[in-house]
Amino acid sequence: MRTALMLSAALLMAGAVPAAAQMGPAASTAPLSGLSATDYVKLAADADNFEIQSGRVAAMKSKREDVKGFAKQMIADHTRTSKALMAALSNGDRKITPPSPRLSDANQAKLDLLKKAPKSSFDQLYLQQQLEAHQSALALHQGYAADGTDASLKQVATTAVPIVQQHLTMVQGMAPSAQ
Repeated sequence: MRTALMLSAALLMAGAVPAAAQMGPAASTAPLSGLSATDYVKLAADADNFEIQSGRVAAMKSKREDVKGFAKQMIADHTRTSKALMAALSNGDRKITPPSPRLSDANQAKLDLLKKAPKSSFDQLYLQQQLEAHQSALALHQGYAADGTDASLKQVATTAVPIVQQHLTMVQGMAPSAQ
């Protein structure tokens, strides 16, 4: 069961499950449950790191001012959520190793694709990746906020939920055809 949950979480966070399969127009992504604190930290850090790095690319490469503004907000907000995650790790006597700053292979592949995207299709690709990334992140944080085992990390997840929900709403408004 735990292996199946980890595989589902990894596929969802990596964007391997298409957005259409993750969330219909009126549906929402089900929260991920049963994650260990270590797995939550790894997935949350990877998600934040992807948002920051892809936001930097979009802030420079986008043709749309609204997308550039969104990208800059992603950098700022996900830098803050990353700091909160790291602060929670330094709180108390935990045996959780801080995650590597290196992106997962799946997120690195998405970032590489974004960097190589032609300007004519960049904004559409970035917004589609953001839609999928925020659906996945929302499921991750909602799940850990609901049933996480570490109180400090559970608080991080609870605080992240409305931030990620706001980002998801914003990207849905900027890319209605991507839903």
